[in-house]
Amino acid sequence: METVCDPTRAEALAAAIAAVDTLQRVGVAPDDVAEARALTVGVETLGRKVQSVQIDLVAEIERSGFHAGDGHASAKVMVRHHANLSTREAARRAACAKALRSLPTVGAAFAEGAIGRCQVERIARAHANPRVRSAVEANEASFATEAQTNTYRVFDQKVREWVSLVDEDGTRDRDQAAHDKRDARLHQNFDGGWEITGRCGSLVGAELWSIFQAQLKAETLADWDKARAEHGDAATTADLPRTDAQRRFDALEEIFRSAAAHHASEGGSQVVTNVVIDQPTFEHIAARLAGIDPTPVDDARATFPAAGRRCSTLDGHPIEPTAAVANALIGHVRRVVVGSDSVVIDLGRKSRLFTGPAALAVKLSSTTCYWPGCHVPVTDCQSDHLTPWSTGRTGEGGGSTNPRNGGPACGRHNRLRTHGYTTWRDPTGTWHITRPDGTEIT
Repeated sequence: METVCDPTRAEALAAAIAAVDTLQRVGVAPDDVAEARALTVGVETLGRKVQSVQIDLVAEIERSGFHAGDGHASAKVMVRHHANLSTREAARRAACAKALRSLPTVGAAFAEGAIGRCQVERIARAHANPRVRSAVEANEASFATEAQTNTYRVFDQKVREWVSLVDEDGTRDRDQAAHDKRDARLHQNFDGGWEITGRCGSLVGAELWSIFQAQLKAETLADWDKARAEHGDAATTADLPRTDAQRRFDALEEIFRSAAAHHASEGGSQVVTNVVIDQPTFEHIAARLAGIDPTPVDDARATFPAAGRRCSTLDGHPIEPTAAVANALIGHVRRVVVGSDSVVIDLGRKSRLFTGPAALAVKLSSTTCYWPGCHVPVTDCQSDHLTPWSTGRTGEGGGSTNPRNGGPACGRHNRLRTHGYTTWRDPTGTWHITRPDGTEIT
């Protein structure tokens, strides 16, 4: 490593490297779950601070113009060369550096380790859109706050939905362009094998995804049936006769063959694509489609995050609002228009289980399992009672079967509820999970 000229910077850099060397010698093997959590947060904060300095360096080299001294076209090229980076990694650092020049609050949160580079990159992508750049800069404090208080998955969805609101015309144009350029190809390679490629707009893609996932689930269940028939309840994923990749292709093949045969099984259920859209957006787009000049997006809705904004499938796949409303009006998809509290129906205690519309209403509250860190899609979750249906054999004093007392839980985390864990949702819609010892999982 070349010597750093400034003695203060050289000393600081040497101390930082020495500190990491010490950590590596000590090791990061945790003694218990509490230390595992603490080490995860501590090591991540360390990494974020280092990444912040890396991006600051790109910005400072670009500002000073020192890259030109060695004939490099930009700071990105210089850093890529001397740090031996991939072109993609160098471009990411440069994009973040460019955005952070106009977003000092986001940059400060990054430097403190309060947000990660993935959040900074997501904000930078929004900032790169010239039609929303000024709005991003005006809302940068909110971006920094939301990036800290939400999981990345939720934050990403909020940014995506806000951009589609502020850049309504651009979002619709991009989706229409994707639809106009829709394509599907089967190409035979020189070895005789085939490759399948394609592209389409957001709504058609969501419908195809729903059909594909339904068939893939059937293929997976068939594999588990075979494995359990041979190995019993001790069967594991290693005993499944096909790989994930093989099941994905076989699912697609079965869809093709079923279509070719024009066959629908007796009593079979139709695969439905549910598009969840907030009421103001639905009314705004419906008015536009009816030839009525819709009320323009007001300043309150243009503020990040856009409260109640949603136009996506149950699992959170984004749908361009105009396509969603147009197809909902002619019955190609089932629309679910939700209010600010996302509560659709109330069945009281008439039903023991969440079924039909009640189960759907429960799943509207999230795009994944409500357990922290669990990304199982909501369509693969069970509708779980927050307050159990019964506290005894008679069911007296138990929780009701209505969406306010329900939440989407994957099989694993639904079962954990019976082992001393408790779940509740506060008035803001935030989920809280409490361990058997009374502490909260964060």
